[in-house]
Amino acid sequence: MADLFENPMGLMGFEFVEFASPKPNVLEPVFEQLGFKKVAVHRSKDVALYRQGGINFIINNEPKSVASYFAAEHGPSACGMAFRVGDAHKAYARALELGAQALDLPTGPMELRLPAIKGI
Repeated sequence: MADLFENPMGLMGFEFVEFASPKPNVLEPVFEQLGFKKVAVHRSKDVALYRQGGINFIINNEPKSVASYFAAEHGPSACGMAFRVGDAHKAYARALELGAQALDLPTGPMELRLPAIKGI
């Protein structure tokens, strides 16, 4: 029987869930009604961070982004997520070993290059 408390990825929770909509300004009022507050905006992209306690939601309205293409196909939806882990390099390597597909996302000036894997 599998050990239900085994945690080989070192998962510690969600860092954020990213949302997008093909129609701008649809998600913002919903998040505000749920008690989330806008706490930050990206310096050069149409992306905002909403927070409630330890929960982080990102709204990505950036045109021609992975998020915008996902929203065009799926409608208003969660298009990405980030997990908190004890060792990001180890968790990423393990995900790839288990068959995850690496996703190379373009980054702009002064942006962090974060490891990513493809979902759907």
